Amino acid sequence: MDELTIANIFNVALATGAGVALFNGMIHGYTGFGGALIIIPVLTFLYGPVEAIGMVGLITIFGALQLARETAHQATWRELGPICLGIIAFTPVGAWFLYHIDAELIRRSMGGFIMLFALILLSGWTYCGKRGAVPSALVGMTAGGINGLTGVGGPPLGLYFLSSPHPVEVQRANIIMCIIVLIISMIVAIAVGGGYSWLVIIRALLITPAYLFGVWFGARMFAVAPKTWFKKVALVILMVTGISVLVA
Repeated sequence: MDELTIANIFNVALATGAGVALFNGMIHGYTGFGGALIIIPVLTFLYGPVEAIGMVGLITIFGALQLARETAHQATWRELGPICLGIIAFTPVGAWFLYHIDAELIRRSMGGFIMLFALILLSGWTYCGKRGAVPSALVGMTAGGINGLTGVGGPPLGLYFLSSPHPVEVQRANIIMCIIVLIISMIVAIAVGGGYSWLVIIRALLITPAYLFGVWFGARMFAVAPKTWFKKVALVILMVTGISVLVA
């Protein structure tokens, strides 16, 4: 772990992270998910996977709470319970693998998971089966496991909720509520594994303002942009991010 010095904090890596956080915050604010899709791969290059996932947990929780205040009344809380329980149960499982497998494999896994769900969306496939407790729990378990391993557990949730018959506003609200559970579970798993140092925490807090501004701007864009753009924007983001991580 790097020493806690000015040179290890205020440097090009931090500036790069803040710039990416600004853009990624816009994505999170607009779609309700994707808060880690771009920033985690970039921070993984800069600091390593454990530090990156730990930092992104701290950075994104503030933006997620900011969105939750605006959208909680639109969520369908009854169907969120099984998903959240699955997330909580399986994030620690994914985190165990995070601490025990090769960092390069983790980075490639990030790109692979993102591309998989992007290609599913691109194919036009939507989940048309039952949306009861068992399917919801399975989605939560999948998202939690991926979340613990790579920090990008949002795509399964995005795919599941974008396939629902709910209006766009409700889809987005449901995603936002589950993302909060993803982030909190990720923070706890990293903390238990000893992934937080003062250097990691300080870097995260310095990047957070840029991310929060991005979230605010993205949320304003959702309020004024045509709702028909929503799914298309989410798809493009998934595709570009997945390809970037895989070929980097």
